[in-house]
Amino acid sequence: MGPSSPNIKSFFKGQEIFKEGQESSVAYMIKKGAVNIYKVLNNEKIILARLGEGEIFGEMGIISKGTRSANAEAAEYCDLVILTDQIIFKLLEQCPKTVQYMIRLFVKRLARTGEMISAKGHRSNFTSICRILDLSYQNHLNMPREQAKKERNYDMGLEYNKLCKTIRGIILVSQGEIDAVINKLKSLRILEISDIRIGRAFPDRFVKIVDPSNFLEISNNLFKELQKTAYTSTSELQVIDIYEVAEMLNSDPKILYKKIANEDFPETMFLFDRCKVSEWASQKEPEYFSKVKKKKKCLDELEDIEDIVFVDNGTLKEVFNRLGYHKLGVLISIAQDEARKKILMNLARKIAQIVQDEVRGNVDEAEAEDVVFELFEMVREIKGGSK
Repeated sequence: MGPSSPNIKSFFKGQEIFKEGQESSVAYMIKKGAVNIYKVLNNEKIILARLGEGEIFGEMGIISKGTRSANAEAAEYCDLVILTDQIIFKLLEQCPKTVQYMIRLFVKRLARTGEMISAKGHRSNFTSICRILDLSYQNHLNMPREQAKKERNYDMGLEYNKLCKTIRGIILVSQGEIDAVINKLKSLRILEISDIRIGRAFPDRFVKIVDPSNFLEISNNLFKELQKTAYTSTSELQVIDIYEVAEMLNSDPKILYKKIANEDFPETMFLFDRCKVSEWASQKEPEYFSKVKKKKKCLDELEDIEDIVFVDNGTLKEVFNRLGYHKLGVLISIAQDEARKKILMNLARKIAQIVQDEVRGNVDEAEAEDVVFELFEMVREIKGGSK
């Protein structure tokens, strides 16, 4: 049933961790597995975030002494480290007393904002995001001087990643909606956005309100104007991960990954959490994103023509000698860049020209599948593997 330590609790996939509205007595840190944070609106389950190892959730209710603002369930089998209110407040006690007070005050104000937002419904997401942005920025401006000196790039404004995390922790909103609102305010010069890149793949982004004292009035007036033009860029989105997509389509995540790589999925389906991408990318070298390293496959995994790149040249030449010109022509016809190059480099130039002339026009799909199957069966026979 999992670890025996009293400080660790195990949950199976789909098991409820806590419900919205329950008392907040403990927080959790994910030691193993993943957790979904979600709300239920109009009998529809809306996933707000999927959290992974090392992330903490449920702490806001402890600090504000309020109830749970969302539901949590195990997205897969997970082990959670229990963080009691004593542990949370002990961590806070390590901060200066002024900061403790400001954190508690700020969280309470955000919680009240969240209640007002929930009552108004999803149509007020634009003004809700602006309200939380205003609270965050006022808190930033009123930070004690000594504490401000310790903040990295304090004069640049709010750190965008932290702002987004705060917003998503208060209201039912996707990262795409937050980006849409921020970009709209930036385009109208209500906000200033600054990027700092210091040896990272993704820059650190900071947000400044141009006119803090009149920001709420300006943003409210802007929203009224946007409503007249049927502004819908912040309409509610339901976000699901690839495992849920696979379950919905009765497929397998590995198959979906292949289809994505083959560009079978439209680009409009891809939405990424800016904060999580930035955090992940910051741990990679910039060169990591300039090339793709193929993962080597074992014999039993060879099934697609593109997998031919994993077969050594000596084996391919022996197989090609057996297949015959027509079947080689079929393979060349369906192969993409790297696979096609691999085939041609293992054929003599004259033979390559002959087999390319062998098959013209459309290739029968069933025949192509049979030829690919025969190709890899020969490879496995030569290499001593079995399907």
